[in-house]
Amino acid sequence: MNRLAVGAALAIFVSTLAPAVVRAEEGYALSKVAADLGYKYAYLGPENAVSLYRPGVTVLVRPADILFYVNDKTESMTGSPPYFYLDEVYVSAEFVDRLRQIAARYPANPGTGQAPVVVVNPNGPGRLPGRASGAVSVLSVTQKPGQFQVLIDGKAPANLPITITLVQTASRWLPDIVLSRTNSTTDADGRFHADISIAPGYYSGSIISVVVSSVPGITTRTAQIVMTPPNWTVTVPADQIPREDR
Repeated sequence: MNRLAVGAALAIFVSTLAPAVVRAEEGYALSKVAADLGYKYAYLGPENAVSLYRPGVTVLVRPADILFYVNDKTESMTGSPPYFYLDEVYVSAEFVDRLRQIAARYPANPGTGQAPVVVVNPNGPGRLPGRASGAVSVLSVTQKPGQFQVLIDGKAPANLPITITLVQTASRWLPDIVLSRTNSTTDADGRFHADISIAPGYYSGSIISVVVSSVPGITTRTAQIVMTPPNWTVTVPADQIPREDR
């Protein structure tokens, strides 16, 4: 390949990178914005989404999607949609203001009526100065006797927010279904426990994947369990009576 061809190829390569670099300077790091506004931030791997939690409200944001969720309500954002770049989700100044308004409706201390205030630097994006590191190192899942519920125990770095996502695989012919998301925290020893219903996926024989994620820098962990009938090991006299005699 001659020098002219090499130069042309290099110019094309650089031109494809330039928009991404410029875009990274146009947005605000969502993890930093969340911390400033008092939201607990968690990346949900199964949904390729970010969950922001404050007492009374959960905001779900997906890169490239102008629709977002405030609890169970769907809303749309103005400005450019969120985008993913170098392990971070960036959002527009308009959406930062929207998150501030939502935070004001759900104050961390309801008695004071006050909410944290974030100051957005117009000259550049907000940056998270430091990140946690580590992993969800232990994750155990069992079915609660007599119930379509799962008991979850695990260990991760101490005093961090976590999000527990239940995903159901009901059939090889059907796509996976996200059943629920539960926000929690690890204690001072890094341990966590949850007792979660698999509603509305009450289906024996289905696979339930339990995905535990946390803040950026914490490696996600997944465990699976096959659901059985709630009282499969119990002999119930009524089950022995012929149907026609019941």
